[in-house]
Amino acid sequence: MKIIYTVHARLRMSLRKITEKMVEETLSKPEREGSGYKDKRVAFKSFGQKSIKVVYTIENDDKVIITVMWE
Repeated sequence: MKIIYTVHARLRMSLRKITEKMVEETLSKPEREGSGYKDKRVAFKSFGQKSIKVVYTIENDDKVIITVMWE
C-alpha cells in the first residue's frame, strides 16, 4: 500500500510545517483512528505538545491523503 498526497494535502503540509515522515508515522502507528465525513478515515498522533490529524481514503489499495492539520 503506497501513500498518495493530493495537491491540497501538500499545500496544507507546507503551510503547517508537517513533513511526509510525520504523516507516514501517523498512518503506520496512530494513537487514535476513526471515521470522518463521507467514508473518509482519520488518524491521530502526538508530536510534542500537539497532535496531527490526517484525513485520507483508501483507493485501489493506496492511502490517498486528503488533508493534514494540527489538532
